[in-house]
Amino acid sequence: MPVALVSVVMGFLLSTQIKNQRDYREAPPSRRAEDLVVMLRNAESAKADLEKELVRLRTERETSGKSPQGGVGELAAGSVALKGQGLEVSVEDSAKPLQKGEDPNIAIVHNDDLLRLVNELRAGGAEAVSINEQRLVDTSEITCAGSTILVNQSRITPPFVIKAIGNPDTMSAALGLRGGIIEYLQFYGIQVSISKKTEVLIPMYSGGSHYRYAKPVPAQEVQS
Repeated sequence: MPVALVSVVMGFLLSTQIKNQRDYREAPPSRRAEDLVVMLRNAESAKADLEKELVRLRTERETSGKSPQGGVGELAAGSVALKGQGLEVSVEDSAKPLQKGEDPNIAIVHNDDLLRLVNELRAGGAEAVSINEQRLVDTSEITCAGSTILVNQSRITPPFVIKAIGNPDTMSAALGLRGGIIEYLQFYGIQVSISKKTEVLIPMYSGGSHYRYAKPVPAQEVQS
């Protein structure tokens, strides 16, 4: 191909790329925001599909008999659904009208509130916990992302329903300690209700596992 023709083609490609970048930069903020919303929805839809596929594959593996159910490792990893007696704790934003000068943030349930509730339940002996059907495992996070809360990287919205398997009386007592988390939330008008249940069903963990650095060690190496 002649050098001149190559130069023309390269020049055309370069000018097209520059134009596309300029068009994007000059696009109205609202358009970029709409594009980001669409991208977010697409990503969430793809994530939901992958989670369903992961649950299907785990269920298929368990029913095939290749993986023993009920082992301690299986329970800790959250790879099997669990049921047993326990508690359901419902938490919702305050319904009280704000007084003049009050910070609206005090009337909203934050990720820290959910984390404290979960910690109290675990201190009270909870053996398995979920929030809005998101099973909590050792790698789970309860984080804030703007105006929403993420659990296992999934967005959850009020009302928040925390399920815990364990001794209902012990867990309820842990939550209800004087000066504890329930008293704290109710002081700010946050709506909290606790129900003791003869049977609570907690789904299996639907998120992925990522271990980049940790590797299993054979038993003989540990003993040597």
